[in-house]
Amino acid sequence: MSVVDSIDMQVLKESGTFSSLTSIGDELKQFVASYISLREIEKKRLKEWGQPVTSYSIRRVLSTIIAPNATIGCNDRYGGGAKERAVQNKKNNNATQRDKAVLNGTACAWCGSELSHASLADGVDSTYCSHKCAEEGRLRRGGVYASSRIRAQVFELEGGVCRKCGIDAHALYLRISALQPAERLNALCNANWNLPKSGPALERILQNPKEGDFWQADHVVAVAEGGGDCGLENLQTLCTPCHKSETEKLRARLRVSGSFKTDGHSQTNFSQVKNSQMDIRSAFFSQTCSGTSVKKRRRRTAD
Repeated sequence: MSVVDSIDMQVLKESGTFSSLTSIGDELKQFVASYISLREIEKKRLKEWGQPVTSYSIRRVLSTIIAPNATIGCNDRYGGGAKERAVQNKKNNNATQRDKAVLNGTACAWCGSELSHASLADGVDSTYCSHKCAEEGRLRRGGVYASSRIRAQVFELEGGVCRKCGIDAHALYLRISALQPAERLNALCNANWNLPKSGPALERILQNPKEGDFWQADHVVAVAEGGGDCGLENLQTLCTPCHKSETEKLRARLRVSGSFKTDGHSQTNFSQVKNSQMDIRSAFFSQTCSGTSVKKRRRRTAD
């Protein structure tokens, strides 16, 4: 006889325990439903907060945890940290003692606080005073490897799964990479993947696919709309087709608002995005037609 069968339900009902258990079960289901709908960064922040929450208070708690840390209103991709400010102050001949400590490597490159004795021990190479500063610094200081660091942190949270369409772009990349070039087109077709429209980009993804061809670390609020110098709260995973779609929408919004720059550099960047995706079957058909046209031209030349 199972444990459930051994429970006297009548006694539970009379004592009020049954209704309490029912309420607990309903709250648990509601909490799970609310929790699984959260973004990974929101789950991470709740765990770091360490306080109990209910299904009805999750959003309110997140608004108090995340909102103060969100930097919205900055159009610079990277704002820099204590080290970048120290370098600038040194150039201006007004470096403080803290700036000097940061430049000498005895203070945190992000917040400027003194590093611990353990961090300064022989053989230890420390840049940040805490895990929190390391996370923020790698995201917001910029530098040569900034994009790779951002992708790594976003991937750690979301695993390469697109937040918009739900496709596991990382898994698709691994599957396509393991195939022979001749097999990749068919596999991408079966996955309903949109291929680049340009010939060189199409050739690259079929001959030498890279993970960057499949997913991007995207700003929820675009840098051009004030979402620069941000933490993980303003970053998400988008598969490359969804990212290009969102970029095209951004382009349209900036044109409407008059914020879109018409200088050559910006115009070129966005023109690369425009119409850069098409359905894979259309790509295959166009390749076939293109090949047929080439053959016809060759025949005419030969004649």
